[in-house]
Amino acid sequence: MESPSRSASIADNPLVAFFADMSMDEIVDLVAANPDTHYRFNAAGDLIEMSPTFLHADVQGAIVTHFNNWLWSGALPGYRAGVEPTYDLGVWRCQPDVAIDQKQGKVFPKEAPLVAVEIRSDSNPWPELRKKARRYLQHGTQMVWLVDTDERSLEIHRSGDAPQTLGDADVFEGGALLPGFRVSVRDLFPPGVSGGVARKQ
Repeated sequence: MESPSRSASIADNPLVAFFADMSMDEIVDLVAANPDTHYRFNAAGDLIEMSPTFLHADVQGAIVTHFNNWLWSGALPGYRAGVEPTYDLGVWRCQPDVAIDQKQGKVFPKEAPLVAVEIRSDSNPWPELRKKARRYLQHGTQMVWLVDTDERSLEIHRSGDAPQTLGDADVFEGGALLPGFRVSVRDLFPPGVSGGVARKQ
């Protein structure tokens, strides 16, 4: 069965195409047949084709490196950090930019990640990001980072708490969920001018 798609110019939007109503087997076949194409899931769980940027990749790499340096010290046994893992949560499929999850030994984990990170882009704007954050938390994720590369800031979402924004001059501390994890927000971004985002109390 041919899946419907909608194409757009890369020059107009990093979103290149949209694929709806696909099974996981169809998605696996599509990705295998197009190894040089970048696919992601939107907040609804539908597959989209995107054109990533170098800045996005730099920030993604910095975040997973900080997570792994902490995890490899033995801070959270049985957990791992990875880039763009795909989760099949039954009624919702997702693929965070970075995630920390429990090692499950499955191609598509059936349990939501402990921590999910989503990086803002033109095709992943704030309304979409915050909708994703709510869905992650509804499915059991304990913490969601929404990363703004323009403002060099993090918006932290936890179940039952108001979102917290950390700017370039702030330090994130993992607390009870990520014991001993600590990182300066500025260290998650390439050197540049601070966005000057103030911390929300």
